[in-house]
Amino acid sequence: MIIQWIIAAIATVVLLGVWKKVGIKDVPSHRSSHASATPTASGICISCVFICFYMCSSNFATVHLNFVLGLGLLTVIGFVDDWRELSYKIRLVSHALVVGLVLLSQNLSPIEYLVWFFIGVGLINVCNFLDGLNGLLASQWLLTTGFLLAGFSSDNSIFWILWISVLIYLLFNFPKSHLFMGDTGSTILGFSYFAIIFYLAPLQNEFPSTLLSRDSFILFALFPLAFAWGDITFTLIRRFLEKRSVVSSFGDYGFHHQARFFKSHSLVTLVYLGLNCLLTFGAQSLFLSHKLIPVVCGAYVALQILHFLFIYKISKAQSAA
Repeated sequence: MIIQWIIAAIATVVLLGVWKKVGIKDVPSHRSSHASATPTASGICISCVFICFYMCSSNFATVHLNFVLGLGLLTVIGFVDDWRELSYKIRLVSHALVVGLVLLSQNLSPIEYLVWFFIGVGLINVCNFLDGLNGLLASQWLLTTGFLLAGFSSDNSIFWILWISVLIYLLFNFPKSHLFMGDTGSTILGFSYFAIIFYLAPLQNEFPSTLLSRDSFILFALFPLAFAWGDITFTLIRRFLEKRSVVSSFGDYGFHHQARFFKSHSLVTLVYLGLNCLLTFGAQSLFLSHKLIPVVCGAYVALQILHFLFIYKISKAQSAA
């Protein structure tokens, strides 16, 4: 198992190293947060390593073929979008299709299907929106999925191969960015985060169910990314109120404003990673004792409100300038 992890790491290093030389370039525009042309769509390297291990290895925990097919489709659509920008409608249809493929692998009630469908499409887009600063998405994805895999999955889960590949990518992307994963990578990370939760949920008998099967585990698994969810929701609401497109890129998410305020991608990424660590610790506390729910959730709401107020203040100052 460890040898396979090492092979995956070496393969990822080689592919990313080659992609750094020959990959398509992301030329910065007025909406970009980077200053020089940088190879993008390197998520295709991560996807290739995962799919190759899936095809060649027989001793991994079972992952439904539908997920791998969906991963392949997202890789193709994401790569084309990074190369020649696609309509958001085409991308959204592909997101819906791959989530639907995974959901077909289990018998779900209509309500469960709708809830999981919303979660899947939502996570793909949240991760896509979150990929805006060096290391921001990759670091939070690594912490959150690593927490779930270490606590609730087996050591031979093939998702560890994906985890290791993303870890290697992070070394190319943080603190200085030599590569971007692009939509190719951000969408497959969102899709895999959804799939990990979906495949783990039915196995968590210690988690109570209220309205849906294992719904408490779903909330538990989503909680560590709550600041990301909040940041993006806050931005989309502002765009709607200001009558701007909610799907176009304006470089106006909270982390963009903070990067301009602090004049550092790395610092903001580390701040968000710290918040992610706090929420992961909070999620673990909730798992150990349900009596802590009011305390943990209350602390999160207070921090989120302060965070919103700070973002709103600096965004207004930047707009005035």
